[in-house]
This record gives sequence, C-alpha cells and structure tokens, in this order.
Amino acid sequence: MDTGNYVAKLNEYSQKTRSKLRYEDRGSVGADHNKTFTQRVVFNGVVYPDGVGKNKKEAKLDAARRALDCLLHNEQPDSVDTTENAAEASTASGHQITDDINYICWLNQYGQRNRVTVKAVESTKLGPNSTVQCCSFVVGEKVYPVVSGKTKREAKEEAAKLVYDVINGSKTTETAGENCNHTSDQLTEEINQNISEISVISNNNSFKETNFIGLVNHYCQKTNHSHKFMEVNRCGPAHNPQFFYRLVIDNKEYPVGEGKNKQEAKQNAAQLAWSALQEQSDWDSKVSNIFSSLLCLSLFSTRDSCESSLQSMSTSTSESVVLSSSLMDAMLLSTFLTLCRFTSEFDSIERLGKGGFGRVYKAREKLLDKYYAIKIVNCKEKALREVKALSDLSHQHIIRYYVCWVEDSEYKQDITDSDSVQSVSDSSPQYLYIKMELCETGTLQNWIRNRNKMTQQDSKRREDVLTIAQQIVSGVVYIHSNNLLHRDLKPANIMFGRDRTVKIGDFGLVTAENHEDDSNLMKRTKTGTKSYMAPEQKSKTTYDHKVDIFALGLIYFELLWKFSTGHEKAMMWENARHQILPKEFAQTFPQENHLIKLMLCERPEDRPKALILKGKLEEWTQMFGEEKNMLLESVTV
Repeated sequence: MDTGNYVAKLNEYSQKTRSKLRYEDRGSVGADHNKTFTQRVVFNGVVYPDGVGKNKKEAKLDAARRALDCLLHNEQPDSVDTTENAAEASTASGHQITDDINYICWLNQYGQRNRVTVKAVESTKLGPNSTVQCCSFVVGEKVYPVVSGKTKREAKEEAAKLVYDVINGSKTTETAGENCNHTSDQLTEEINQNISEISVISNNNSFKETNFIGLVNHYCQKTNHSHKFMEVNRCGPAHNPQFFYRLVIDNKEYPVGEGKNKQEAKQNAAQLAWSALQEQSDWDSKVSNIFSSLLCLSLFSTRDSCESSLQSMSTSTSESVVLSSSLMDAMLLSTFLTLCRFTSEFDSIERLGKGGFGRVYKAREKLLDKYYAIKIVNCKEKALREVKALSDLSHQHIIRYYVCWVEDSEYKQDITDSDSVQSVSDSSPQYLYIKMELCETGTLQNWIRNRNKMTQQDSKRREDVLTIAQQIVSGVVYIHSNNLLHRDLKPANIMFGRDRTVKIGDFGLVTAENHEDDSNLMKRTKTGTKSYMAPEQKSKTTYDHKVDIFALGLIYFELLWKFSTGHEKAMMWENARHQILPKEFAQTFPQENHLIKLMLCERPEDRPKALILKGKLEEWTQMFGEEKNMLLESVTV
C-alpha cells in the first residue's frame, strides 16, 4: 500500500461508506524523553490493531494505516470486538480510496449530498512584501475561518481542506483530525466559544447561525453606507404571528426575510442582503479593506499573541503549520466579530438624542429583555472621567451606571447618523459605549417649557417646584459628600425617571475636590455651560463645590418664574446672575427670593452648602404642608 495521509484516507472512506469512525487513545509508555504512544481505530464498532509512534500523531497515522490495510484486503483484525456492524464494514471495504483528495471537489459533493449551499468567499490581505490571496467557505449557514495561500487556487484548496478537516473531525473524538494535538483542540474550543458569543442558536440547536445583522451593520459602517430595516407585513393569529422585514442599504431594497418574531425576520432579511452583497463585482476589495483595517490595525497585538501561543504547540510537519495558520485566522475572526458588541447584544435600537457630546440610544438588551440608554462618545479623557464618576456613585437621584466598553467603530443607525462625532484630528479614534439607566419621561428643561405654556396658579407651581428642588439638592449633597463637583448643572442635564423622580445626569465635567489644600480649591479648566456658570468658574482657575450652588440658584429661579418668551428670559437672566430678581418674584415667593439670592452670591464663601439647602427645603415642605392642611380645615368648617 502506498504511503500517504492515512488518516485523511480513512476519513474519506468512512464518509463514502457512511460508517462510524473514532480513535481511542491507549496511552503511552517509556521515559519522558523517549515515550511510545499508542492509538487504535474503532470502525463501525470493530476494534482494529494498535498503532504506535513517537508522538500521538504518528500513533494515529499508524493506527489508520493498519485499519485501512485490514479494510482494503477484507481482513478481520487479530483483535476484534465483533459487533453487528462488522459485516457492514467488511462488505463496504471493497471501495477504492483515492491517493490524493481533491478537497474542493469533495466539498461540492458534500454540499450536494447534504443539500446545503457551498460558497467560496475569495479576498486579499496585505502581506509584508505583497498581497496575500485568501479564501473562506460558507457551508449552509456556517462561516468557516479565512485561510491564505500563494495563489487563489492554493488558498481555495487550503480553505476547502480546513472545512474537510473540521467536518470529518467533528465526527470523531478529536477535532481537526491529524493536524491537532490535545492542546490545539482546547484552543479550538475556546475560539468556538468566543464566536458563539455573537452567534444565534437555531431552533433545533443543530447548528449556530452567524449574526448577519451584526455583519451587515459593521460592513455598512466600514464602507460608509446607510442602512435600515423596514417592516413589510405581519400576519397570522396572535399565537403564531409571521413578520416580514427587508433591509434597505443606500435606498436599495433587498429581499424580504420572514420570521416568527421581529428579530428572526430581521436576521433572515440581513442574511439575504449579505448573500446579495457578496455577488457584487467589487465585493472582494470591500471585504479586504474591512479586514485589513480591523485585523492589521486593531488586532495587531492579538495576532502576535496568537502566533506565540500557536508556536509552542506546532510540530515540524507542514500540515500542523497550515492548521496553526487556520486556527490563528479563526482567533482573529472571532475577535473581529466580537467588536460589534452593541449590535450583537442589543436590538430595538432608537436614537434619543445627539450633539457635541455624542449620541444616546434607547436599546433592548436581548439577554435581560430590558431597555437601557446607551451613550456613545469619543473615548477621551472627558468620557472616561464621566464613567469613573458614575461607577462610584449610587443614589436614587443620580442616573444609574451599569457598564461600559470600547469599540473601534461608532454605531450609525441610518443616513441621519452620517455626521460622526469623531474629531477631525483623530486618525484612528475609539468609541466608548456607556450603558446607563433609561429615562424616557423627559428633561427638566422640557418640564419648564411645558409649565411656562400653562396658566397655572403660583401656589400649585410652587408646590411642584419644591418637590423637584428637594430631589435635585439631595443628589447634589450626595455628589459633594463623595468629594466631587458636577460643574455643569442645568435643566437639560436633569431628567425624570419612570416613577417621575429626578435624576441628575451628564457627569462629563465632574471633577474631584482636593482636601489636601486648606482652601479646598484646586486648579481646573474653564468648563461648563456659560449661562449657568458661577463667576469664579468663568474668570478663575480655582474654585470649589460652591460653583454647583450658584447653578442651583439659577435653576431654582427658572423653575419658579414663568418666562413668556425667550427674549424676556434673556433680558432678566443677566440681572438674576447679579442677584437682581424681579420685584413681582420677591412679592410672590419671599422665602425663595431670599434663599436664591444667597445661592447667587458673587463670593463663593457667602453661598450656603448643599446640606444646609437640603435642610431648609425640608423645613419648607413641612411648613407648607401644615399651611395647606389648615387651609383645607378652614374650608370644611
């Protein structure tokens, strides 16, 4: 019998005869420097002679050779555990085995036999001296790792060989057949586990689907295309509805996807669009650019770590080198796919707002089936400062922070998101994704606008404002108790939670106090919103927590006083900043007028502390409550 890759030949033989093949590890004997390993083949329940070698690979190769020799010559092995399948094995043993496997041909036959589509995705990537040809296969719904070669044909053949090894290896007790030792098997499992994090399990759990929504989203981001999902139709009874969605990319409509729920329909629509995209003439170059930018720049260090890990496990044979390259590509591919964490872990994404700060989206976390606010900003010092501050705070009147992560790309929902928050000076920016408590009931700024449109009695507004002011001050007391300054308090940064409680947000300008300085002052930058800035915050570089008190005074005044027009507010605002409030205000709200003037003192040391304000407001709440009860009693008498 000619020498060759007996493991591959035996695998092919088992495929042709639809037989069950597995290898048994029989252990090893001898000193550590001169061990002899033993393995044997179990074919359709029949145990064949042991194979031996200096390592597991050689032992496995020898075991496959011995089994093939018996099968081809229709001989029963000396040591057999005969089963009812033995007759089938001997009957089928008359088939001839090809010396050289045409993996591409085998893969096409596999697709026809199992009624699954087989598609080769050819691409290129930048090498040290020239362009490297790459290829990967999509078999049915499964995307296999990218493999490289010197020519297109070689890359395609190696990619087909990888699929062959994986498919045949999955039917034995060892993954990837002769090309893997135990260590690389474990590594492959880890890779598959990483990829599974961004995969969707099919209903019958027979295979894992690629997250086509994530792939399409990342493709559109990297190629500057806008895309959106459109609901085409929904039908069926309530207990068994059917949803129909199509993907639209740059106003081009793709085939309609159907599903039992919205997510499944969108996933199927994305898959159909992804297949259509691959038919484009310029597909290879587009995919190459995407992978080059991600793998060469973002994952440079990952490749180095992959190479060092694989180097220790590789052997001197060419087959193991090929597999190591494939494993490395799989590791890189899994890392590439997990970059799309936002679109992989969240759906039902709606934009809530955008500005110089970045963008905020409402999104449902699939795992928990809960909605959160996801803030996406440039990963810079200000953003990191906000995350650090929020992670240390836990209070009922402060926006709750959950977790954050960094991605190399910014999520863009549709064409209106084309203006990126990225700075022009950033050559390769990163984006910080901050998961926070969702507040959908509006901001304090909206509340003020709505109240100014109403013809409401001053007493009712005063009562509502007192409740709001108490909650704001309570949050500020907590911030100051943690030796922090907010520095940008204003109605737009104060929101309402689902239970209508006040939530202070936007901690991008928060900073720490320095208690090592006797004056509790520290040098800071001139940051904040000018109309709410304290005088020292505008003109000086040293200030303390009293800047928040000044902003609170202006907010309290704005909450109580009805401005009919923006022009009226502009006329009064500068006077208010200098403690000059309208006479009507002093007459209507005498207690508040006195307190607000103290809060707006030019000298920071003359302003009351937040804790004192909190006590005063609580005192008023009790006093106004007693007055209200007395008034009600007098009316009923």
